[in-house]
Amino acid sequence: MLEIIARLFFVFLAILGAVEIIRSFISWSLRTPHHKGKLYLVLSIEGHDEEAELLLESGIEKLKWVHGEEKMLICLDRGMDEETRKICAIIAHRNPGVVVCKPEELVNILEQ
Repeated sequence: MLEIIARLFFVFLAILGAVEIIRSFISWSLRTPHHKGKLYLVLSIEGHDEEAELLLESGIEKLKWVHGEEKMLICLDRGMDEETRKICAIIAHRNPGVVVCKPEELVNILEQ
């Protein structure tokens, strides 16, 4: 019984590895080395959000995996409470490329 479970686990890992290789190849083949664009990841937060820190840290990690030099994480303040705003401001201060803004300021940031 244990041998069957081990084989199934091995097959699962082999399939997962094959899918990852295919995904990496597709990502590599679709890259545009000469295009100089800017990538924005906008996270909208409103009210009191207990998971704001986790959301921003997750967004930062996702951007680290994206190829390219110009990347920015925008935390859109759609009525955050004071505690959530402070947490977002601390994370933005610690991480370059992270900005906290209100919806009316978003157009100015995107035009830069």
